[in-house]
Amino acid sequence: MAWLFESYLWTLWAAPMALALSLYAARKRRSLQTRFGDITLVQKLSKSVCGRRRRFKSSIMVASIGLLALSLAGPQIGTQLREIKREGIDLVIALDVSTSMLAEDVAPNRLGRARNEIKKILGELRGDRVGLIIFAGDAFIQCPLTTDYSAVRLFLDVANPDLLAVPGTDFGAAIKMATQAFDASSPSTDPDAIRSKALLIVSDGENHVAALDEILSTARDAGITIFTAGVGDINGAPIPIYNSSGQRTGYKRDLGGQIVYSRLEEAGLKALSTDGAYFQVARTSSSLSQLIPALEQLDQALLAEEEFEDYDLKYQWPLALALSLLCIDGLIVVRRSNHLSNRQKIS
Repeated sequence: MAWLFESYLWTLWAAPMALALSLYAARKRRSLQTRFGDITLVQKLSKSVCGRRRRFKSSIMVASIGLLALSLAGPQIGTQLREIKREGIDLVIALDVSTSMLAEDVAPNRLGRARNEIKKILGELRGDRVGLIIFAGDAFIQCPLTTDYSAVRLFLDVANPDLLAVPGTDFGAAIKMATQAFDASSPSTDPDAIRSKALLIVSDGENHVAALDEILSTARDAGITIFTAGVGDINGAPIPIYNSSGQRTGYKRDLGGQIVYSRLEEAGLKALSTDGAYFQVARTSSSLSQLIPALEQLDQALLAEEEFEDYDLKYQWPLALALSLLCIDGLIVVRRSNHLSNRQKIS
């Protein structure tokens, strides 16, 4: 036997406590009868009350309380093996960590907002394997494909521009690294085990390397469906500069001393997402939640088959018995009706 809410087993103490109160009440009544007068005479005068019925009602009440406490703990009886199949896809998230992602046209900044939106997506995934790539002018695998979403969240929290020495934004490097991530986690050469491959690029769209058509063709040849998410505002915002202690010291400037404004460039992101979909993460809204139904349209592959022991929940039995006893308790009357009628006849 197992328990669904094992922490509630302490409520079973209510039954012996009720029994103790019942015994105390019986002893108190007998003590009061003794103080009233001769115990034999008092008992004869109080024959209208049936002591046996009173004890029976107390027993029923104690048993009902114990059964209700047992039902509350959720007893589980009997086991049977059940098999579940986990289906899903492989999703690699490529997060842009270039310095332009520090612009604050969305709160707290583009990179922070991107992290939060990705975490929301992770909370809605079920069984899919997820990997994380960070990229700027270069790219590397931050977290290989895994079903441990908590690990992906940890790697998300530490993603920042300081991790990559090459500045700029190169979508080609991100897709090349994503291809390596998919190939490294390929389970086997069995066609039935091949999973759909999806790549989500989260960026402000400032691609510093041309040839987007070639990049898209490379992804298609690898069987990768690209989804993109544009973070930021088309009006743009300056790029802050921070010192080693994390304090802002100013804004990035060009050679002429003018403040550089970074703007969301949707054209390149939309071009890459021709086979998938484009989502926008704006100042007050986000459509990235639509990624989940979009992924569900891809072919789901069998990820794993697992067997586990399942228990049958039987809280209904003690609950039904307790309610039945309470109904019986309500039908039992401790006073003898025939005794009352005899007294009326005598009077």
